[in-house]
Amino acid sequence: MSKFIKKALAVVLAVTLVAALFAGCSNGGKQADIGLFYCSAEANSKYQVEKIAEELEKLGYTTKAYSFADSNDLSTVLNTVVSETKAIYVPTDNTCASNAELINNICEPAGVPIIAGEEGICEGCGVATLSISYYDLGIETAKMAYEILVNNADISTMEISYVEASTLVKKSVPERAEKVGVKIPDGFVAIGGEGEEVENTVPSDLPTYTGDKTFSIGICQLVQHPALDAATQGFMDALTQMLGDKVTFDEQNASGDSATCATIVNQFVSKNVDLILANATPALQAAASATNTIPILGTSVTEYGVALDIDGFDGKTGINVSGTSDLAPLAQQAALFEELNIAK
Repeated sequence: MSKFIKKALAVVLAVTLVAALFAGCSNGGKQADIGLFYCSAEANSKYQVEKIAEELEKLGYTTKAYSFADSNDLSTVLNTVVSETKAIYVPTDNTCASNAELINNICEPAGVPIIAGEEGICEGCGVATLSISYYDLGIETAKMAYEILVNNADISTMEISYVEASTLVKKSVPERAEKVGVKIPDGFVAIGGEGEEVENTVPSDLPTYTGDKTFSIGICQLVQHPALDAATQGFMDALTQMLGDKVTFDEQNASGDSATCATIVNQFVSKNVDLILANATPALQAAASATNTIPILGTSVTEYGVALDIDGFDGKTGINVSGTSDLAPLAQQAALFEELNIAK
């Protein structure tokens, strides 16, 4: 190889290294603007991460997805996220929800802000979110249950009910936002602050059952968490108002374990309950595997086509499953980063 070619290659290599160095400096030494952090065991979390990545990239952000297998490797992966990104998005992920305090203990001291997919996670580790009312989500699920139990509605043809964008509320945790250098503008409600508390009430215009049949409902909730708790409570309150003393509930909690969900729903099947409420995706998946005859209503489930592995999902499952989704519009969630001037 001639000396001229060697020199030319050396110049090209030097220019490449300098360009890479400046690229890194322009991004604060980070590999991406926003890290997308989720549990790989939760199919709906992966779905949200993939979709919001598209929305964030439309806004000019670079993103990188980081998944962890379970709570045992959460800290290790999260420390990598903090070192490589300017900010983090956490979807409505049950494992993250159960470990929100741990997530905050890593991100807040590092000054890395989190936009969360729902209010409970935001309260534990985030700076802002678009909030839905999980209590109201439970009420909507109860209305569907009434139609199935009393009016013999065909659950296989019932549309999955999604959150209306008009009902979303921008919420924040101002003290944490200040600590990580995020300024919260007007228009956000402080979680736990003045004006944030809204009394959960059941609508007065719900139908009233006048028949004699008594209905048994099995409730399988994945884990105790404010959002899931509220959905279950809204469901029970509304259905009790509609059915009075003609409904009984067998409410059970799986303590975050998918195998326990299967055990619980199999008990419901053996008791031949009239309907199963599956609160969160693993509970829904367990119930769908346990019976193809007992009506199953899901709630706090993000995307039913993904959860149930339905090709060409059109909003109806075609099987003994329907329910309500807690998916807030991801484009609006992505826009929170821009509105709050995060990762700019």
